[in-house]
Amino acid sequence: MTRAKFTPEEAVPSGRSVGARVIEFMIPPLRYGIVISIGFLTAAGCEVPRTGAPPTVTPDRACPSQAVIPEAQAAAAIAKLLDDWHQAAAASDEARYFALMSADSVFLGTDATERWSKDAFQAYARPHFAAGKGWAMQATKRNIVVEPAGHLAHFDEELETKGLGPARGSGVLVLRDGVWKILHYNLSITVPNDRFGVVKEALAWDKLLEVADGSTHPARALAGSWVGAAKDGSAIEEHWTHDRAGTMVGMGRSQNGSFFEFLRIETRKDGGVVYVAQPLGKKAVEFTLTSKDPAKLVFENSKHDYPKRITYAWASGKLDVSIEGDAKQPKESWTMTRTLVAPTKGPAATTQ
Repeated sequence: MTRAKFTPEEAVPSGRSVGARVIEFMIPPLRYGIVISIGFLTAAGCEVPRTGAPPTVTPDRACPSQAVIPEAQAAAAIAKLLDDWHQAAAASDEARYFALMSADSVFLGTDATERWSKDAFQAYARPHFAAGKGWAMQATKRNIVVEPAGHLAHFDEELETKGLGPARGSGVLVLRDGVWKILHYNLSITVPNDRFGVVKEALAWDKLLEVADGSTHPARALAGSWVGAAKDGSAIEEHWTHDRAGTMVGMGRSQNGSFFEFLRIETRKDGGVVYVAQPLGKKAVEFTLTSKDPAKLVFENSKHDYPKRITYAWASGKLDVSIEGDAKQPKESWTMTRTLVAPTKGPAATTQ
């Protein structure tokens, strides 16, 4: 479905291009209705034939005399190739994935050390693909620009990913012997401007606190900071340390800060796991873990007045929390999501 104010033939009837033109069109087979912009710019006097078979070209030919593939056809082929490339990764299909890359291609990953030749990238990917753990990425928006000679194209695309969150890919493709290949791909993580300060601060930290290798603590997924809202809209927070020696230490705050509690989840000598709560710092109340589902922690104390049961359940990356008593008592529940505590600058250092 072409959406253009004029066709290339109308713009330059003689077949000689002396300026720039952009065509915007939709590729119906693409799931997201990706809008592709094709821009091409040629120098005066450079003949650009518009019909004929795909040429055999080399990268150093800036203006080949052979006929080139029509621009819309080239862009559609490139879009299909990129979609197939991402689908091959999700399917852990090593042969199909790397067949779409040129032998001299370069892949830039998100880590500063990840500048890989095709062979090095394939060596990295092989064990992941062999284990069926390829990466899932899907373009939600893409821009493709085909160069005038018809043998080079560059693009950028916005990606939905499972492991990285929102990301961006960009790169270059080359047409060799009538076949498009990925010559260069750069994968990056986009950072909103209003979060840049937090990310920059995190990158400067000397050490990250991480869960101990081999930890089997049933509540280890709680580690970190969580935020949600009560029914009245007031904020609810929980912050948990990682497991150390069988114990996780936390704190909760709600009711706009007027209520707080100190928390622990401890593994006792007999193997039992106990949730210890100290509302407003008062006497500790213990709740025993009664569930065995790793995605749902249920702590109970039938002798306590209220609550008698505390539940943490993970669903779609979020944390559902509930507290309840007996049948005649109310049940309160809320959903929390992971968050980061934005660092604030302390007082300036002083010297004696």
